[in-house]
Amino acid sequence: MYINRTALIMALVAGLPLVNCGNSKNKMEQDTAVAVENADSIPESVKKLVKAVADDDKDGFSQLVSYPLQRPYPLHDIETPEQMSEYYHNLVDDSLRNVIIKAGVDKWSEYGWRGWSLDDGRYIWVDENVYDVNYISNSELRNIDSLQRVEIASLAPELREGWRPMMCLKSSDSGKIYRVDTRTTGKPEEINHYRLAVYGSGDDLAALPAQLLEGEMEVDGSAGSVSYHFHDKAAASDYILLPESTESIDPVIIKPSGDNVTLKRTYWHELVRKH
Repeated sequence: MYINRTALIMALVAGLPLVNCGNSKNKMEQDTAVAVENADSIPESVKKLVKAVADDDKDGFSQLVSYPLQRPYPLHDIETPEQMSEYYHNLVDDSLRNVIIKAGVDKWSEYGWRGWSLDDGRYIWVDENVYDVNYISNSELRNIDSLQRVEIASLAPELREGWRPMMCLKSSDSGKIYRVDTRTTGKPEEINHYRLAVYGSGDDLAALPAQLLEGEMEVDGSAGSVSYHFHDKAAASDYILLPESTESIDPVIIKPSGDNVTLKRTYWHELVRKH
């Protein structure tokens, strides 16, 4: 069989720049990651994070996290290093990995008591450990959309249209269930429009709730503390929901009487299954 040696050589030579380009790109990424790892201005916690991500070390990464690591509802929070190792590539996908390993020293900044962050808090927060990941991967976005649709479809028909689930909470004392939804219609008057549905411990979750209040979210202070104010028009008073407080990471509802109810995060679909 005749082989055109000239054509073969040209094809091989033509391919060399592509190979060298790929190798050059990988080397630049490695050099950037190494520069962060060697920088005196970068804390050890950030250096360990960058190295674990650059090495695609899911087990090493799992040891650098403060648990539980919250994920957007209705995704489950990540509770243990073992769960993180299994979930790692759903969280740290190629996009987040590339951002972290390509970020130079100048992309990491310190924010006082809040620790260190990449690109002004857009992606990840690190103190002694990774304690928050703002980035949401495409895989997570698909799962969130699917779970939200299923959850809203499980509500009483009157409660479904134009709402999206935000969180589900439960009182360990009374067994009451509190779910928060947000408006999705996009109308200007319905921006920042939330509702609180309260169910008794033995209530049918497919029926209308015992109490249904609407309200809005408020953000206060330099730390951006979030609170939700739900209006009880009959009593001319508010129920205030604090997803987090300075005293506890557990959510708290402040009743009009001034009494505090400490709540635990839970998942609606699990409660529906149990009921």
